[in-house]
Amino acid sequence: MEIKYRSIEDKIFIIPDNSIPITYVSILFLIGNYMENPSNLGINSVCFKSLVRSTANMNYESFQYYLEKNSVSLSSSTGNFNSAISISFPFYNYKKAVDILYEVISNYKFRNEDIDETKRDLVNSIKLSRDDVWTYLYENADKVFYNSFLSWDTRGTPKTLKDISRNNLISWLETKVLNSKIKKIIVVSGYSNEKLERYLYRRLGWLLQKEHSYYEKMKNFDITIRKKVDRLKKKEVGIALVYPAPPISIESIKFKVLNSILSSMSGRLFINIREKRELAYAITSSYDPIPFGNGNIKLLMLTSKQKLRESIQALKHEVYQILEQGFSQEELEVAKNYAIGIFSSMLQNRSFRSAILAKIKAYELADEYLTNHIQIIKNTSLEEINQMRNIFSSQEGIFIVD
Repeated sequence: MEIKYRSIEDKIFIIPDNSIPITYVSILFLIGNYMENPSNLGINSVCFKSLVRSTANMNYESFQYYLEKNSVSLSSSTGNFNSAISISFPFYNYKKAVDILYEVISNYKFRNEDIDETKRDLVNSIKLSRDDVWTYLYENADKVFYNSFLSWDTRGTPKTLKDISRNNLISWLETKVLNSKIKKIIVVSGYSNEKLERYLYRRLGWLLQKEHSYYEKMKNFDITIRKKVDRLKKKEVGIALVYPAPPISIESIKFKVLNSILSSMSGRLFINIREKRELAYAITSSYDPIPFGNGNIKLLMLTSKQKLRESIQALKHEVYQILEQGFSQEELEVAKNYAIGIFSSMLQNRSFRSAILAKIKAYELADEYLTNHIQIIKNTSLEEINQMRNIFSSQEGIFIVD
């Protein structure tokens, strides 16, 4: 699937698709929990989630009614390195939708009731993740690998969330999020025309800028390898082996193919450990290509407590086999088809197209990461994949949820 886009002064990027009269607009801010300190973990999440609940002119109930009346969907997202405010709407409502974005950012009002509700939602989601071993394992496996902000939960903790005040949020928004040094990108995906683009630029162009400087803290994090055990008193036990892997780049597209060999239901882990040896309730691998430094690849497994020792040895044995034997051409072809299918399917989603282009521009990646993504997967050779397997010779981090 070929993706073409154009830009307005390298500030607003448009992926046109006029097949359906729906438009998706996302503002990406190059800020995440890497800017937080241990005493205010979660402030970025509280800020963005509270921000989209209301405006100075409308409280939560009135604002939600206004959005529904105009068929507008508004949301926010936060992570380690970037945060976003996104909106989708029928094209004919573009002025009201753009005005909503403007109001949310420039005419905000953090109401205490909105802040309290946001905190409750975040605390509940933290507690819910601890009730499910697989979810908890997936969300926290990085704790054995990164000795830095990347091991913090982007939602914060119940204790740190409790101490975040309205004044804290206003200060965070004004001094961090809207700071001129924080890069901001707007992407339009879907139905578009010149009128919408001009109106969007007129209303929100002031927020954006070409020049920027990254905070050095974004690149300064350490990697340590250690074993960590969390006790949840559950019947199941979760295991993660964590290894260094490439950061997000053109090369990381090829590494996704390697991950596909391990992660799919036709992959090595599923067949050899779950199907043949019946050791796993669930098993997969997960590749997280972060923007700077090293990413990681995790081998994730859910098993019974009685089989913990045997399961760890089975995972390590699979790693040993990978290093000794490498991968086969048949495995490679299956993985390529799987990776292409996943990416092609996700590209049908306008929010995904918008998010991936925004990250490419924010992190200054080569355009072919998007425009040539599928072809790069197709051209990945067995020799390249087998060279990449050497990352498994590094000492693994071990995370166990007991």
